[in-house]
Amino acid sequence: MSILARQGGLLALVVLCAAASSPAAPQGEPGALPKTSSLFPKMAGWKISDSPTTYTPETLFEYIDGGADLFLQFDFQDLTAATYAKVGAAAEITVDIYRHKSAIRAFGMYTQERPSGTTPLPVGIEGYAGQDYLEFVVGPYYVKLVQLGSKGQSILRPFADKLAAGLPGTREAPAVLRAFPDRGKRVRAEKLAARDFLGQPFLHDAVAVPYQIAAANFRLFVVEGKDSADVRTMVQRYRALAKVAGADAVGPQGGATVKDPLNGEVVLQWKGRWLWGAVDQPCVERKALIDELGRNLSDLDK
Repeated sequence: MSILARQGGLLALVVLCAAASSPAAPQGEPGALPKTSSLFPKMAGWKISDSPTTYTPETLFEYIDGGADLFLQFDFQDLTAATYAKVGAAAEITVDIYRHKSAIRAFGMYTQERPSGTTPLPVGIEGYAGQDYLEFVVGPYYVKLVQLGSKGQSILRPFADKLAAGLPGTREAPAVLRAFPDRGKRVRAEKLAARDFLGQPFLHDAVAVPYQIAAANFRLFVVEGKDSADVRTMVQRYRALAKVAGADAVGPQGGATVKDPLNGEVVLQWKGRWLWGAVDQPCVERKALIDELGRNLSDLDK
Protein backbone atom coordinates (compact mmCIF):
# COMPACT_ATOMS: atom_id res chain seq x y z
CA MET A 1 0.00 0.00 0.00
CA SER A 2 1.38 3.44 -0.88
CA ILE A 3 2.27 6.09 1.68
CA LEU A 4 -0.37 8.29 0.08
CA ALA A 5 -3.01 5.60 0.55
CA ARG A 6 -1.98 5.03 4.18
CA GLN A 7 -2.22 8.77 4.89
CA GLY A 8 -5.62 8.89 3.22
CA GLY A 9 -6.77 6.00 5.42
CA LEU A 10 -5.52 7.76 8.56
CA LEU A 11 -7.30 10.97 7.57
CA ALA A 12 -10.56 9.10 7.00
CA LEU A 13 -10.22 7.35 10.40
CA VAL A 14 -9.60 10.64 12.22
CA VAL A 15 -12.62 12.29 10.59
CA LEU A 16 -14.92 9.34 11.29
CA CYS A 17 -13.80 9.14 14.93
CA ALA A 18 -14.36 12.88 15.38
CA ALA A 19 -17.84 12.62 13.87
CA ALA A 20 -18.73 9.68 16.13
CA SER A 21 -17.58 11.42 19.32
CA SER A 22 -19.11 14.84 18.72
CA PRO A 23 -22.87 15.28 18.17
CA ALA A 24 -22.13 18.79 16.89
CA ALA A 25 -19.91 17.54 14.06
CA PRO A 26 -20.72 19.21 10.71
CA GLN A 27 -23.20 17.34 8.54
CA GLY A 28 -22.59 16.34 4.93
CA GLU A 29 -22.00 13.37 2.68
CA PRO A 30 -20.90 10.17 4.46
CA GLY A 31 -17.18 10.44 5.20
CA ALA A 32 -17.04 14.09 4.02
CA LEU A 33 -14.70 16.60 5.65
CA PRO A 34 -16.30 19.42 7.66
CA LYS A 35 -17.43 22.44 5.69
CA THR A 36 -14.46 24.81 5.76
CA SER A 37 -16.49 27.85 6.83
CA SER A 38 -17.42 25.99 10.07
CA LEU A 39 -13.78 25.77 11.14
CA PHE A 40 -13.28 29.39 12.25
CA PRO A 41 -13.29 29.31 16.08
CA LYS A 42 -14.64 31.93 18.44
CA MET A 43 -11.84 33.98 20.00
CA ALA A 44 -12.35 36.02 23.16
CA GLY A 45 -12.12 39.76 22.45
CA TRP A 46 -12.42 39.24 18.70
CA LYS A 47 -15.27 39.01 16.24
CA ILE A 48 -15.46 37.99 12.60
CA SER A 49 -16.06 41.27 10.80
CA ASP A 50 -17.57 39.73 7.67
CA SER A 51 -19.03 36.34 6.83
CA PRO A 52 -16.37 33.93 5.55
CA THR A 53 -15.93 33.98 1.78
CA THR A 54 -15.27 30.77 -0.13
CA TYR A 55 -13.36 30.44 -3.40
CA THR A 56 -13.36 27.41 -5.69
CA PRO A 57 -10.82 26.24 -8.28
CA GLU A 58 -12.72 28.32 -10.83
CA THR A 59 -12.65 31.54 -8.76
CA LEU A 60 -9.38 31.27 -6.80
CA PHE A 61 -7.64 33.67 -9.20
CA GLU A 62 -9.97 36.42 -7.94
CA TYR A 63 -8.28 36.18 -4.53
CA ILE A 64 -4.68 35.33 -5.45
CA ASP A 65 -4.31 36.42 -9.05
CA GLY A 66 -1.04 35.05 -10.41
CA GLY A 67 -0.64 32.36 -7.75
CA ALA A 68 -3.69 30.22 -8.40
CA ASP A 69 -2.09 27.90 -10.96
CA LEU A 70 0.40 26.48 -8.45
CA PHE A 71 -2.37 25.75 -5.95
CA LEU A 72 -4.36 23.98 -8.65
CA GLN A 73 -1.37 21.72 -9.35
CA PHE A 74 -1.69 20.51 -5.78
CA ASP A 75 -5.34 19.50 -6.14
CA PHE A 76 -6.78 22.59 -4.44
CA GLN A 77 -10.43 22.08 -3.46
CA ASP A 78 -11.52 25.36 -1.89
CA LEU A 79 -10.35 28.39 0.09
CA THR A 80 -12.37 30.05 2.81
CA ALA A 81 -11.17 33.45 4.03
CA ALA A 82 -12.32 35.44 7.06
CA THR A 83 -11.18 38.52 8.96
CA TYR A 84 -11.22 38.84 12.74
CA ALA A 85 -11.50 42.38 14.18
CA LYS A 86 -10.41 43.13 17.75
CA VAL A 87 -13.22 44.58 19.80
CA GLY A 88 -12.45 48.18 20.74
CA ALA A 89 -9.13 48.36 18.88
CA ALA A 90 -7.86 48.91 15.35
CA ALA A 91 -6.39 45.45 14.87
CA GLU A 92 -7.33 42.70 12.43
CA ILE A 93 -6.26 39.16 11.64
CA THR A 94 -7.03 37.60 8.28
CA VAL A 95 -7.29 33.82 8.16
CA ASP A 96 -7.15 31.86 4.90
CA ILE A 97 -7.93 28.13 5.06
CA TYR A 98 -6.93 26.30 1.86
CA ARG A 99 -8.29 22.77 1.57
CA HIS A 100 -6.55 20.28 -0.70
CA LYS A 101 -7.52 16.81 -1.88
CA SER A 102 -5.18 15.08 0.56
CA ALA A 103 -2.71 15.73 3.36
CA ILE A 104 0.30 15.15 1.14
CA ARG A 105 -0.98 17.70 -1.39
CA ALA A 106 -1.49 20.32 1.33
CA PHE A 107 1.98 19.66 2.73
CA GLY A 108 3.41 19.85 -0.79
CA MET A 109 1.89 23.28 -1.41
CA TYR A 110 3.18 24.42 1.98
CA THR A 111 6.74 23.38 1.06
CA GLN A 112 6.51 25.36 -2.17
CA GLU A 113 5.97 28.59 -0.24
CA ARG A 114 7.97 27.92 2.94
CA PRO A 115 11.40 29.65 2.97
CA SER A 116 14.32 27.25 3.37
CA GLY A 117 15.83 26.90 6.83
CA THR A 118 12.99 28.54 8.75
CA THR A 119 12.54 27.72 12.43
CA PRO A 120 9.71 25.20 12.78
CA LEU A 121 6.64 25.85 14.91
CA PRO A 122 4.89 22.89 16.55
CA VAL A 123 1.49 23.72 15.05
CA GLY A 124 -0.29 20.97 13.14
CA ILE A 125 2.23 19.04 11.05
CA GLU A 126 4.48 22.07 11.21
CA GLY A 127 4.43 25.82 10.73
CA TYR A 128 6.62 28.91 10.57
CA ALA A 129 6.10 32.57 11.39
CA GLY A 130 7.34 36.14 11.07
CA GLN A 131 6.43 39.25 13.03
CA ASP A 132 3.05 39.69 11.36
CA TYR A 133 2.29 36.33 9.71
CA LEU A 134 2.05 32.65 10.54
CA GLU A 135 1.48 29.67 8.26
CA PHE A 136 0.95 26.01 9.07
CA VAL A 137 -0.37 22.77 7.62
CA VAL A 138 -2.50 20.06 9.19
CA GLY A 139 -4.21 17.18 7.37
CA PRO A 140 -5.48 18.47 4.01
CA TYR A 141 -5.51 22.11 5.21
CA TYR A 142 -2.90 24.79 4.54
CA VAL A 143 -3.63 27.82 6.74
CA LYS A 144 -2.29 31.37 6.50
CA LEU A 145 -2.72 34.11 9.11
CA VAL A 146 -1.76 37.77 8.73
CA GLN A 147 -1.85 40.39 11.50
CA LEU A 148 -2.79 43.97 10.60
CA GLY A 149 -2.75 47.14 12.68
CA SER A 150 -1.41 45.72 15.94
CA LYS A 151 1.95 46.93 17.18
CA GLY A 152 4.61 44.91 18.96
CA GLN A 153 4.51 41.20 19.69
CA SER A 154 2.65 38.89 17.33
CA ILE A 155 -0.76 37.73 18.56
CA LEU A 156 -1.12 35.04 15.94
CA ARG A 157 0.02 31.96 17.87
CA PRO A 158 -3.16 31.59 20.02
CA PHE A 159 -5.23 31.84 16.84
CA ALA A 160 -3.10 29.24 15.09
CA ASP A 161 -3.25 26.79 18.01
CA LYS A 162 -7.04 27.02 18.25
CA LEU A 163 -7.50 26.74 14.49
CA ALA A 164 -5.22 23.70 14.33
CA ALA A 165 -7.06 22.01 17.21
CA GLY A 166 -10.31 22.18 15.26
CA LEU A 167 -8.96 20.85 11.96
CA PRO A 168 -9.18 17.11 11.24
CA GLY A 169 -6.37 15.12 9.71
CA THR A 170 -2.85 13.86 10.27
CA ARG A 171 -0.25 15.66 12.33
CA GLU A 172 2.58 13.65 10.76
CA ALA A 173 4.79 14.78 7.86
CA PRO A 174 4.93 12.44 4.82
CA ALA A 175 6.87 9.32 5.79
CA VAL A 176 8.98 9.46 2.62
CA LEU A 177 10.88 12.43 4.08
CA ARG A 178 12.46 10.10 6.63
CA ALA A 179 14.17 8.19 3.82
CA PHE A 180 16.51 11.04 2.89
CA PRO A 181 19.99 10.74 4.46
CA ASP A 182 20.96 13.41 6.98
CA ARG A 183 24.57 13.94 5.83
CA GLY A 184 24.82 17.11 3.76
CA LYS A 185 21.07 17.73 3.75
CA ARG A 186 19.92 21.34 3.85
CA VAL A 187 17.54 21.85 6.76
CA ARG A 188 13.81 22.23 5.99
CA ALA A 189 14.43 22.83 2.31
CA GLU A 190 12.58 19.89 0.76
CA LYS A 191 10.07 20.59 -1.99
CA LEU A 192 7.20 18.33 -3.03
CA ALA A 193 5.90 18.30 -6.60
CA ALA A 194 2.50 16.90 -7.51
CA ARG A 195 3.27 16.69 -11.22
CA ASP A 196 5.73 17.91 -13.88
CA PHE A 197 8.73 17.14 -11.70
CA LEU A 198 11.98 18.38 -13.34
CA GLY A 199 9.73 19.89 -16.01
CA GLN A 200 8.75 16.44 -17.28
CA PRO A 201 4.97 15.82 -17.49
CA PHE A 202 5.33 12.07 -16.88
CA LEU A 203 7.06 12.48 -13.48
CA HIS A 204 4.55 12.87 -10.64
CA ASP A 205 4.38 12.70 -6.82
CA ALA A 206 8.00 13.67 -6.24
CA VAL A 207 10.09 14.98 -3.36
CA ALA A 208 13.39 16.79 -3.96
CA VAL A 209 15.83 17.66 -1.17
CA PRO A 210 18.90 19.88 -1.72
CA TYR A 211 22.30 18.77 -0.41
CA GLN A 212 25.68 20.42 -0.08
CA ILE A 213 28.87 18.40 0.37
CA ALA A 214 32.13 20.35 0.09
CA ALA A 215 31.72 22.53 -3.02
CA ALA A 216 29.05 20.34 -4.65
CA ASN A 217 25.38 21.30 -4.58
CA PHE A 218 22.89 18.73 -5.76
CA ARG A 219 19.39 17.37 -5.16
CA LEU A 220 18.35 13.89 -4.19
CA PHE A 221 14.83 13.01 -5.23
CA VAL A 222 12.18 10.34 -4.84
CA VAL A 223 9.22 9.72 -7.14
CA GLU A 224 6.47 7.48 -5.78
CA GLY A 225 4.70 5.54 -8.52
CA LYS A 226 1.26 4.04 -8.24
CA ASP A 227 2.91 0.64 -8.58
CA SER A 228 5.91 -1.04 -10.24
CA ALA A 229 4.36 -0.78 -13.70
CA ASP A 230 3.87 2.98 -13.30
CA VAL A 231 7.54 3.40 -12.33
CA ARG A 232 8.74 1.34 -15.31
CA THR A 233 6.62 3.51 -17.61
CA MET A 234 8.21 6.67 -16.20
CA VAL A 235 11.70 5.23 -16.69
CA GLN A 236 10.87 4.13 -20.24
CA ARG A 237 9.63 7.59 -21.16
CA TYR A 238 12.65 9.24 -19.56
CA ARG A 239 15.08 6.98 -21.37
CA ALA A 240 13.24 7.50 -24.67
CA LEU A 241 13.43 11.27 -24.14
CA ALA A 242 17.20 10.93 -23.69
CA LYS A 243 17.41 8.65 -26.76
CA VAL A 244 18.82 5.75 -24.74
CA ALA A 245 19.12 2.56 -26.78
CA GLY A 246 16.70 -0.17 -25.66
CA ALA A 247 14.55 2.27 -23.69
CA ASP A 248 11.70 -0.25 -23.52
CA ALA A 249 13.84 -2.87 -21.78
CA VAL A 250 13.07 -1.79 -18.22
CA GLY A 251 12.77 -4.40 -15.49
CA PRO A 252 11.24 -4.03 -12.02
CA GLN A 253 14.63 -3.01 -10.60
CA GLY A 254 17.61 -1.20 -12.10
CA GLY A 255 19.59 1.96 -12.68
CA ALA A 256 20.46 4.35 -15.48
CA THR A 257 21.97 7.74 -16.19
CA VAL A 258 20.10 9.91 -18.69
CA LYS A 259 20.91 13.18 -20.42
CA ASP A 260 17.87 15.31 -19.72
CA PRO A 261 17.63 18.26 -22.17
CA LEU A 262 16.23 20.42 -19.34
CA ASN A 263 18.34 19.28 -16.39
CA GLY A 264 21.54 17.75 -17.72
CA GLU A 265 22.74 14.45 -16.29
CA VAL A 266 20.17 12.71 -14.09
CA VAL A 267 21.03 9.56 -12.15
CA LEU A 268 18.13 7.11 -11.76
CA GLN A 269 17.53 4.06 -9.60
CA TRP A 270 14.26 2.17 -9.35
CA LYS A 271 12.73 -0.73 -7.50
CA GLY A 272 9.07 -1.63 -7.15
CA ARG A 273 7.00 1.54 -6.77
CA TRP A 274 9.98 3.80 -6.06
CA LEU A 275 12.09 5.83 -8.48
CA TRP A 276 14.93 7.82 -6.95
CA GLY A 277 18.21 9.47 -7.83
CA ALA A 278 20.15 12.71 -8.10
CA VAL A 279 20.43 15.77 -10.30
CA ASP A 280 22.75 18.82 -10.49
CA GLN A 281 26.42 18.77 -9.47
CA PRO A 282 28.04 15.33 -9.08
CA CYS A 283 30.53 14.48 -6.35
CA VAL A 284 32.25 11.37 -5.00
CA GLU A 285 29.95 11.10 -1.97
CA ARG A 286 26.73 11.40 -3.98
CA LYS A 287 26.64 7.74 -5.05
CA ALA A 288 26.75 6.56 -1.43
CA LEU A 289 23.86 8.87 -0.54
CA ILE A 290 21.78 7.56 -3.47
CA ASP A 291 22.38 3.98 -2.28
CA GLU A 292 21.44 4.90 1.29
CA LEU A 293 18.27 6.58 0.06
CA GLY A 294 17.32 3.40 -1.79
CA ARG A 295 17.83 1.25 1.32
CA ASN A 296 15.72 3.62 3.39
CA LEU A 297 12.90 3.47 0.84
CA SER A 298 12.94 -0.32 1.04
CA ASP A 299 12.62 -0.03 4.83
CA LEU A 300 9.46 2.07 4.42
CA ASP A 301 7.77 -0.88 2.69
CA LYS A 302 8.52 -3.31 5.52
